[in-house]
Amino acid sequence: MTDPALSAEFVTEVVDGEGAVRPVAASNPGVSTSEQRSRFRRQVRRQAGVVSLAQARAAGLSDDAVGRRVASRAWWSAGPRVYRVGEHDDTPTSRTWAAMLSLGDDAVLVGRSAAWWWGFLDVAPAQVEVAVGRDHQPRPRPGVRVLRAEVAPADRTSLNGLRITTRAVTVLDAAVCLGLEDGSRLVDRALLRRRVDLAALHAAHERRPGRHGAVRAQRLLALADGGARSEAERRTHRLLRGAGITGWGANAEIVLPGFGPVLGDLVFAAEKVVVEIDGWAYHRDLRAFLRDGPRQSALAAAGWVVLRTHWYELHEDPDAFLGALRRTLAGRRLR
Repeated sequence: MTDPALSAEFVTEVVDGEGAVRPVAASNPGVSTSEQRSRFRRQVRRQAGVVSLAQARAAGLSDDAVGRRVASRAWWSAGPRVYRVGEHDDTPTSRTWAAMLSLGDDAVLVGRSAAWWWGFLDVAPAQVEVAVGRDHQPRPRPGVRVLRAEVAPADRTSLNGLRITTRAVTVLDAAVCLGLEDGSRLVDRALLRRRVDLAALHAAHERRPGRHGAVRAQRLLALADGGARSEAERRTHRLLRGAGITGWGANAEIVLPGFGPVLGDLVFAAEKVVVEIDGWAYHRDLRAFLRDGPRQSALAAAGWVVLRTHWYELHEDPDAFLGALRRTLAGRRLR
């Protein structure tokens, strides 16, 4: 079925010597009107129902034709010289297209918006985050956060029709915006899914020294390199001391009959409780999982209880960990 918002008043146009756009006869020997309409409909669908004035002109619509569509509410204004065709819903995708089309050819999708466009985040941010060149001074746009920052050619690419920062740059920049804890989840998730690797993250960081957020990015990379586990261990020790929980040893050896010696991250020998501390999911590879299974079974067979915690719980909800540990220790003492 033909979209009524796109079907009428297609003409070809030329730009005269003074830069004004004027319509010419539809019999121009270029592309036919039906082909123009078909191509334009496909373009609108690809762009989630959004089109720029320049694209409408290129498709053969006159400025008067565009104005009539807006006046009749067949099209809706979606930004400076950008429109959303009425048959298409207002969505995060359409708003992203509108922001990018309104800001011109040098605009690059960045930060959390880029992370969402790549699929690293499940929910689009409230504002579309776009970088433009430092000599560009666009007026404010509702729902758009415009950053005047140059994005180097090595740090940008194209995805589904939009200019966007590369995966590694996107992960680092979005993680910095999200903060240490939520940002670490983003980096961990991207590494775990093998959408980026540590070498690419380090290279992206080193290419942009001194930028805003560089210190936090360095901190996130240190955690990604394996520091999350050691920090989680140190934090656990501080929590236990602060809570007055005693009777434990760190990295203590346990000799299991028929299995041999194993090391426990935290060992409560009297209660036969072991606390295992993980860093990020990225570092829990298959080999570690296969190794830990028999080890944990041997501990259980020898009468030990194993509690697991991780970097995120220790940072976000340490009381939950301490409560579970206290209950386990109390239960073992009542045996």
